Amino acid sequence: MAIEQLKVREIVKRAVSKDVDIPEFQREFVWDPEQVKLLAESLYRDYPIGSFLLWDSSEYQEAKTAKGSQASLWIVDGQQRTTALCLLLGQKPYWWPDAQDWNEALDRYDVMVNLMPEEGDDRLEFALPNPIRRLDPRWISVRRILSLEHVEELTELAQETARRIATDPDESLKVFGQIHARLQCLWQIRERDVPIIKISHEVEDVAEIFARLNQAGTRVKEADVVLALAAVRNPGWVREDYLPFRNDLEERGWDLDAGIFIRTMTGIGRERARLIEVSKDFWNPENLRNAWKKTGESITDVLKRLAEFGITSDELLPSTNSLIPLFVLHHRWGNSHGYAFPRALRWFLLANRDGRYSGSAITALNEDVRAITTEAPSFEAALESLEKRLRVPPEIAEGEFLARYDRAGSRFLRLMLYLLLFRRNAPDWVDGTRLGYDKTGSPITAGFQPQWHHIYPRSVLRKASKSDDKIHALANITVLNERTNVNRLAGKEPWRYIRERRISWESLEAHLIPARFAEAAETGRLEEQWAVRNYDDFLQERAQLLAREANAFLEDLKEG
Repeated sequence: MAIEQLKVREIVKRAVSKDVDIPEFQREFVWDPEQVKLLAESLYRDYPIGSFLLWDSSEYQEAKTAKGSQASLWIVDGQQRTTALCLLLGQKPYWWPDAQDWNEALDRYDVMVNLMPEEGDDRLEFALPNPIRRLDPRWISVRRILSLEHVEELTELAQETARRIATDPDESLKVFGQIHARLQCLWQIRERDVPIIKISHEVEDVAEIFARLNQAGTRVKEADVVLALAAVRNPGWVREDYLPFRNDLEERGWDLDAGIFIRTMTGIGRERARLIEVSKDFWNPENLRNAWKKTGESITDVLKRLAEFGITSDELLPSTNSLIPLFVLHHRWGNSHGYAFPRALRWFLLANRDGRYSGSAITALNEDVRAITTEAPSFEAALESLEKRLRVPPEIAEGEFLARYDRAGSRFLRLMLYLLLFRRNAPDWVDGTRLGYDKTGSPITAGFQPQWHHIYPRSVLRKASKSDDKIHALANITVLNERTNVNRLAGKEPWRYIRERRISWESLEAHLIPARFAEAAETGRLEEQWAVRNYDDFLQERAQLLAREANAFLEDLKEG
């Protein structure tokens, strides 16, 4: 670790000339104008603005060529301040998107200073522009001062400002002296020293350092740093290939973070999910482009197959990390004899039930990727190896559906509940459309997000003094298409909304409502059968039905 001092103007010059770089995960400038104003005021008052942390990534850079150089110093901490300094000095950092957007930012982030404060006030007043300040000659843009390269240029600015403030020549001369001195103090902002700390740690340490420095913001992950490094070694790849692919998936309901793509790519290209075990040459263009092509093909194919079972959004999954080994498994064995996606899906569901890839799961991911790609001689062997690592029984007990649906541990069962209803072509109880389909009957491509509906409404059960655990039991939950639909049924006794909405026994049965409750819609015994006094029986019978259907579904998947 090395420490040095850089002047504000030197920091801005480096940002403009690309002597420092910005990691891919830090592209956005999120400060508001008030923060830029406070930074200018702090520099004027010679307040510390914190140190800047730079990472020397030269070990990871490809050789510089005649076509241009790429900075080896990356801003780990200080990008917002660096961009704000560029705005104050009126110089566009290389990472800002385009000139027109920059000009708009200059106007939005303008900061003004009052060069003629009230008598007895030695400190200048900083503020954001408004129509009154724009017309007041005492107020001037800080940028107009700091953008001057030479201190001698302040004389002309001081004369111009003094003439606008005082028309009398003698008074103007006196005002000129005051303004000129204040302009010189302001211009010294350019010469303020800022501490710079340089580190040359490994990628994993850089991610952790950034995360600890930004605990209130987005958690930066190792894969984010690696993605940024890959972007440096492959000019245009992020913009032309990675981002369009990721954004297309997001529009279709799959909002996946960088780690899913990066670890799938290393799993396919290097049989590893732990990035520290991936050699640096993997990120060279000749290797990365080929691995990315295979990765995109596998992801696209798997997501299409998941959609056939109703999984059309990452929101449905307990763990998106579980997609990584599924993508790798499909790539490695998808074209082999004996491969069956339903069997892979069964393992995938059970792995989510086990929570194998939740939390810090890099070790488990790495083990399973290696088992898939290098240790198993066949799809059968790979699947057997993966299943042996799970700690959950292959069958679901009926009591599990009596647990609360709104607990983190119930995400797998919520997924199973949705899959069972999708499998049975269950219709929405209000508009009649199939779950997972829009009102035109076309498959949803933007990602279906289920609305969890209490069959016996909460308000009805609370009046009957039922406990929260029973009210929110999974066996009391079904899925409808839209929140507005849920609101049309909420607060009414089941027998009442079944009658009002004319919900048929077939529709109830499709939602795995126990037979004697579903058939009451046709026998005229609705109010009697659906009375709250029968709620406990309803829960037990539906939990049994859900468990039986879930196990039959898993068994069907096992048969391929």
